[in-house]
Amino acid sequence: MSRYAPLLCLALIHLLVDTCANLIEPLWGELRDVYRLGELALFAVLAVQTCSSSFSQAVFGWHRDRFAARYLLWLGPVVAACCMSLVGFASHPAVLCGLLILGGLGIGAFHPEAAVTAGQMLPAERTRATSVFLLGGTLGLGLGPVLSGTVVARFGLAGLAFVGPVIVALAIGLFALGERGVAARPRPESHPPRRSLRDALRGKWGLAAAIWLVCSLRLVPNMAMNKVLAFTLTQHGKSVEFIGWTQALFLLAGGFGMFLMAYRFPAGREKAFMIWCPALGVPLLLALGYPGCPLWLLLALLVPTGLLMWGTTPVMLTFAQRHFPHAAGVAASLTMGLSFGLSGTIGAGLLSVCERYGAPQQAFLAFVPCVLLAVAGAARLPEAEASCETASRIHRDNGPVVAGEGGVHLG
Repeated sequence: MSRYAPLLCLALIHLLVDTCANLIEPLWGELRDVYRLGELALFAVLAVQTCSSSFSQAVFGWHRDRFAARYLLWLGPVVAACCMSLVGFASHPAVLCGLLILGGLGIGAFHPEAAVTAGQMLPAERTRATSVFLLGGTLGLGLGPVLSGTVVARFGLAGLAFVGPVIVALAIGLFALGERGVAARPRPESHPPRRSLRDALRGKWGLAAAIWLVCSLRLVPNMAMNKVLAFTLTQHGKSVEFIGWTQALFLLAGGFGMFLMAYRFPAGREKAFMIWCPALGVPLLLALGYPGCPLWLLLALLVPTGLLMWGTTPVMLTFAQRHFPHAAGVAASLTMGLSFGLSGTIGAGLLSVCERYGAPQQAFLAFVPCVLLAVAGAARLPEAEASCETASRIHRDNGPVVAGEGGVHLG
């Protein structure tokens, strides 16, 4: 079996997990009308959907740094697929929230373990391995809205129930196939003891908080983009199928950006990318939020916005893991767990206010201050250590970790 086969299997499982994560994205306008959600209730459901998968990654990331949990590579996708495909049967907003929480926990359980595992599969090419892994997730984020939009347009919300078993079967099959490739490789005779969270972050708690805040502000447009598009296009009378394809356009553009990052990223330039890519995205957000922006222009702008805002997110995890070489799972949780949770909550709050006044498209303008603050904060972060000596120490003390991953999603 090719040495790339296990990584490809893991990337495809990531695709399935993030497909589940975005199944609900084209449906927000319909769910708001079905459940008659007011501003506060809408914010609560939006926040639950984002936070359940994101904040739980902090717990699973801590768990990953103390105990190997490879079973989460199949259990997480199974729970996510079962719960997210049943949202059409929710009889009450509370039941809907319960399904979103359980599904989010499945999504959150998968990501930290999978992110570190991806780097371990190609320890000499961690940036490439991470980008391939993230590309799988981003393609899943794009596939989710298309899949749910198409299914719901033809069979209604209950039709999503047929999606779950297919995803479960594929995830288990891919995990078994990937494990065959991993089992064929020679394993190290001993594993060095893992450091505690306190030891791994000793003297760097302030830096960890700063990275979390910068990444959170930078991700606000990313995390809220699908929801803004759903409400904006619903206001224009577009179908859930059209909404799903539009959301996929943004995310697939981001996937193409990650593909470019996998093969063209200049090592050691993480900080520069964290500054300039979101800065270049500001004019695009201003154009997207312009009240007179025609629909054709909005669709066209989604491509460069996806390339800049989603495609370059891998640098965030690379940056964090270079600063925290002995806490790979925690670094992953900071950039693709806690950051996604905080940014999603901020985005949900801004969107719910704009939706209250019947102007969801103006949320794009509300995101601009967040991005500008992220740019200013990134400029003040210290450069990450990237010497050969450091790389050797990371490998020796903590095993091969994901040092090339910079913006795992999430999701």
